[in-house]
Amino acid sequence: MKKILFISFDVPFDTVGHAGGKTHNYYLKKVSQDSEFDTFLISFAVPGDMPKIDCDSYGIENHIFCISPDKTKRILRGIINLSSRYNPYNKYAGMLPEYYKKRILCQLKKMKKEGYNPDVIVLEWTAIVLLATDIKKIFPCAKMIASEHDVSFLGYKRKYEYEKGGYGRWLAGVRYKTMLNQELKAIDTCDYVCPHNHKDANLLLKHSIPKEKIHPIVPYYMDFTDMHWEGKSKNIVFFGAMSRPENHLSAIWFIENVMPLLKDTDVVFQIIGGGATEELKSYESDRIKILGFVEDVSPYFKEALCMAVPLVLGAGIKVKVLEGMSSGMPVLTNKLGIEGIYAEHDKHYIHCETPEEYADAIKELINNRDKAGMISGNAKAFIRKKFDMEKSAVRYIDLIKECCERREKNEK
Repeated sequence: MKKILFISFDVPFDTVGHAGGKTHNYYLKKVSQDSEFDTFLISFAVPGDMPKIDCDSYGIENHIFCISPDKTKRILRGIINLSSRYNPYNKYAGMLPEYYKKRILCQLKKMKKEGYNPDVIVLEWTAIVLLATDIKKIFPCAKMIASEHDVSFLGYKRKYEYEKGGYGRWLAGVRYKTMLNQELKAIDTCDYVCPHNHKDANLLLKHSIPKEKIHPIVPYYMDFTDMHWEGKSKNIVFFGAMSRPENHLSAIWFIENVMPLLKDTDVVFQIIGGGATEELKSYESDRIKILGFVEDVSPYFKEALCMAVPLVLGAGIKVKVLEGMSSGMPVLTNKLGIEGIYAEHDKHYIHCETPEEYADAIKELINNRDKAGMISGNAKAFIRKKFDMEKSAVRYIDLIKECCERREKNEK
């Protein structure tokens, strides 16, 4: 059997809540089900997630580092991470804490000493991809795949552009340049890179990553294509982990800029997702509902007038947009929100940039049910055709098998 080693920043399990973890979990479990592979996972978890880890039930060997909440250990980790957190010129642009790096590399050296020798190593998230050169020194013969959930230097660039000035803008600029150089260097060290959308694939091409090295995959998303969208309410859904800046800042932008333009309607802005900040909570009213974490979002999607995704920050494909479109609920979003999806305005979704465009689109959906129904059907068909997770998993496994074959040829 071929030994496939996954290394990730955050442990996956079947009930994991965040989009990146769901994609990591989906492909890890698909690989583990292939009889040709012996799968091993190295990852990290907080104590609350330890009981949820289900690797053993899938036959996945694993070594999970538990991030202890013990005060002494937290202080020790803080000391270890001082450079990665506060040094403007940190090698990893503040993305990879030194503690994680040390734990991973020590574990790999221990496994090698015990005779473990992987055929293929999959590096999940940019934070782990940045370790490609160090990992290659330990396992020089292993083939490596970079799973790029987002091309992170683009997000760093946008953060730099978003900053108004002063030290914050200077720091964001320094870290953007560092991430650009280090991320491309790490990807170049790997044999293949799997961006999670075609937009990121094209971005890597523009930065001189060879085309034959780039193999995009479909991110995991909750597929609501079997759901019948009704749109009977006048609720506007905003959906996402509200602890993330790109989500709560975008929700606040909509509340402050779009909702005043809809004062003559009876629409309600429903914010679904855990971790709402105190600032966001301060906006709650009869027309602004903060629902928090919801176990099953399908009833809200089914009844909603539309989904609004007015992103002000972020990079990479937005899973919430895929999920909204798959439900048939009309999705209103901007350039950032539709990135990497390549849907058509007024056919699969409604493109909006300004507050006025959002308000006008919402009013039209209220008054034009035929247009809403047309977008609903087109969006579902588009998602079925362009974002088939099962076919993507087959291609992904074939890529890993190709890596195994290449290693065998190199050893002969």
